Amino acid sequence: MLPAQPSPLFQRVAHYYNGRLLRRAFHAVWWRGIEAFTTRPHRPLLIYANHPGWWDPLLAFFVVRRTERDGYMMGEEKTLRTFRFFRWMGGFSVDRTNARDVAQSIRYASERLDGPATALWMFPQGAIVPPDKRPVAFFPGVAHVVRRAPDCIAIPAAIRYEFDDQPRPEVFLDFGAGEAGRDLAARDITTLTHHLQARLTERMDALREAVWERRREGFTLALRGRRSISDLYADAVARLTGRPG
Repeated sequence: MLPAQPSPLFQRVAHYYNGRLLRRAFHAVWWRGIEAFTTRPHRPLLIYANHPGWWDPLLAFFVVRRTERDGYMMGEEKTLRTFRFFRWMGGFSVDRTNARDVAQSIRYASERLDGPATALWMFPQGAIVPPDKRPVAFFPGVAHVVRRAPDCIAIPAAIRYEFDDQPRPEVFLDFGAGEAGRDLAARDITTLTHHLQARLTERMDALREAVWERRREGFTLALRGRRSISDLYADAVARLTGRPG
């Protein structure tokens, strides 16, 4: 297992650069339920999220930096060996082909949740999966971590990328209500895994409906991307016609 090697200096630089990357790639980043990160400032958070795209870890890093949490993230060992800087951002590895390594990663994750300011992200699908594929299937590692960290708050997080009336997509992050690890720990691993799958599926379905129906209630703008060609064209027309764009 490759442990995290958090570097405060590197994380400050990475947060600045990450923001530039996100602004170039997306028209906007929206989030809902972000108060889950701030209403219990002295409770560690375990965020279990779906994994629809390459950008997911960078969005997770963006969230923990904006909410001033100590961020950690479980990732594939081959990814962390290729992109070593992820360890400086709080990434640590798991090798699912090695049972001993998996056990070590679960123990390491639960130990990180001893810190009251921790926000630890897991993507228990284990691979990039289209956000509308059902059923949502998990590896059981997240349930093991919850049972070993009863003081944590387990939060489902739905991630979705969607094109609308702009040339670049928008990102939507939807955080569900948290559950105390202590209230979940009495369940066996299979039952708990199914429970967490159901809670994340519920969040993903709610987000899909909100986006498809263009309902923005409860969402706030987390980051505005660079102005698009469409924006610039609308401004030019407005100036020439004297009408709002």
